[in-house]
Amino acid sequence: MMLRVGVIGYGGRVSGMAKSLGVFDIPYRVAAIADPRAGEIKARDDEFLRETAFYETADEMLAQEELAGVMVGTRCFLHTERACKVAKRRLPLFLEKPVSITFEQVGQLDEAFRDYPAPTVVSFPLRLSPAVLTVKGMIEAGEIGDVEHAVAFNDVPYGSVYYRDFYRNFHEVGGLFLQKATHDLDYLYFLLGQRPK
Repeated sequence: MMLRVGVIGYGGRVSGMAKSLGVFDIPYRVAAIADPRAGEIKARDDEFLRETAFYETADEMLAQEELAGVMVGTRCFLHTERACKVAKRRLPLFLEKPVSITFEQVGQLDEAFRDYPAPTVVSFPLRLSPAVLTVKGMIEAGEIGDVEHAVAFNDVPYGSVYYRDFYRNFHEVGGLFLQKATHDLDYLYFLLGQRPK
């Protein structure tokens, strides 16, 4: 059976993730994309999207398509709103981080997903990076003893992007701390075998 996946906000990051789903050897295709740039994306004539339906809005796509799951890869300030739209359909969800950029949005997500029956995945790929997995193996093997204190930093070669373009707009991204610390906190919890409370 071919899984029909929908994508809301087909940017660089989520498009790469959508194309990478093939590693799981489960037949799937991106059946629909909702993006204000739908015409532009379709005009690229990407072979991967040859059988994809394009929509300008998430509401239109969710109303017209029978989907097995949805990936949300919009700008950060839209993650919560789009995730809540998917929640009404009770579909499996892949959601880019940060899931929310305000406490009000956190409350909206809590309400929409409190008794959610479908699997939901938040994108935290650094926990699966070779460096983090190596350290995790060392900790689990007892090679470094008991971990009493942990510090993380995230040096990325493209750090200057956080000081220009849309990343400078706090109302779009929630600030640099939220953008980067979400990754650091996630892999710290992972390394220490803990879960946020």
